[in-house]
Amino acid sequence: MNSAREDPEGGNDSLVAEFPATEGTPNSQSLLPRLLPRKSPSLRRRIATRLLRSLIAVLVGSLVLRVAAQTMTQMIQFYLEVISARYYHISYTTRGYVLATFFVTELLGALVLGALSDRYGRKLFIILGPLLGAVAVQITSMTVVIWLLVFTRLLAGLSTGSSIPATLGYISEATVGRPTLRARVIGLFDLTLVAGIGLGAIVGGYLWKFFGQPRTLAGIHFISPAFSINALIYLVSLAIFAWGLKEVRRPGSEAPESRVGSHAAAARKKLRHYYEIAKSPSVWMFIPAWVSIFAIIGVWTNNSVGLLTGQNRFAGQLLTGTIAPEKFGNGLATLAFFFSVGVLAWSFVLGRYRKTSVMLVSTAALFALLLTVYCLNHLGSFSSPFYFALLGALLIEVLVLSGFTPAALTYLADATEDYVADRGSIMGLYSVFLGIGQLAGTAIGGRFADWNGIDGLLLLSVALGLITAGSLIALRRSEPSSDLLIAPLQRGQE
Repeated sequence: MNSAREDPEGGNDSLVAEFPATEGTPNSQSLLPRLLPRKSPSLRRRIATRLLRSLIAVLVGSLVLRVAAQTMTQMIQFYLEVISARYYHISYTTRGYVLATFFVTELLGALVLGALSDRYGRKLFIILGPLLGAVAVQITSMTVVIWLLVFTRLLAGLSTGSSIPATLGYISEATVGRPTLRARVIGLFDLTLVAGIGLGAIVGGYLWKFFGQPRTLAGIHFISPAFSINALIYLVSLAIFAWGLKEVRRPGSEAPESRVGSHAAAARKKLRHYYEIAKSPSVWMFIPAWVSIFAIIGVWTNNSVGLLTGQNRFAGQLLTGTIAPEKFGNGLATLAFFFSVGVLAWSFVLGRYRKTSVMLVSTAALFALLLTVYCLNHLGSFSSPFYFALLGALLIEVLVLSGFTPAALTYLADATEDYVADRGSIMGLYSVFLGIGQLAGTAIGGRFADWNGIDGLLLLSVALGLITAGSLIALRRSEPSSDLLIAPLQRGQE
């Protein structure tokens, strides 16, 4: 019988669900996991309510956590600018290296802590995420020592590396046998990323405006109390997870010590699958475009803040040192909103076109956007008659550019058709290369910012865009001729 019961050892802190061995069996709707035996309908409703509460807690807690993470990511760049102006000089190159350390522990943490969450339960590692983040921002608020700031970035990366894989694993396990529910929950989870960036950008800007200056509270000196307030946001996320999240496990999901060898063998098998996928032409030809486009994201999200809001000015560059922190946050939130609208719009038409075509169109929009930013940067003043026209063009270009992300995800899904059993794990390659790209872009971007400000970042972005375009053109030419018929057939069936 498919059933679920309260964990006799865990009391109300966990749910143990018995699920069918295979989700794809015939009449799978009749095999959906049932929360309690039929003879206990009231208890079954209580367990169903707890499961629903857990999923809501996962989504709301993740949104708050991402707001806190974006707030820290933004404010640490304001902070480095203040330290450079008041305490000791920090070049943009050094700032890039400091900020890039975040991605080191994010990548390594996702691999190690994600595997540990399979073994010891998801809730522990989901809760560990906001806890590490709160510690990181609290340390940041009380120091200007560069190595301690590096340490806090490592902690922040570990926070993300702990929470995200465990959260995705929790959603997957809690929705076994319910593909529609799973799709909806994962879709909402993805939306928390964009919403978190937008809200965090606004919160970070205003927190820095009102609480960025040193203060002494209860006898404790805070160089920047804005980070301590951000720690409270992390703790709100922690409280949501602790209150609403109940562990959900399938019998046999625990890994006893005697099965350590089998886990190692499974890990080696998964790595072989990664290698087989990565060496296929459809994937390895796409990797340069993949890494380059995410490197551009790293270049701008982690190097432009100090240039735009700092005190350094570059001759002939209007955008450098002229934007207040709160205005930067509002502007970033606006871009995030238009990007999300673009992703939504592309989702309705993506199936009609070849994915490489959509990515090439998005890459063309990238070059247009870079040209627009160059023109904005070299206006005589913000009162120029071309200013608002260029802003309008920039927002349209963001809408078109947003198609790259869903097209890339869909392309990867199509490329893994021969590995259906490991599709979820292989899709993790997307996150891996996203992290690698942002790590490279953040580290390299600082040197170009030192060299020539916004124009330096633009030149680096053009070079990375050319790598992206070259990779996509080569990939498009290598596609089998049968693929050319897919889009027309799909349009004809609609």
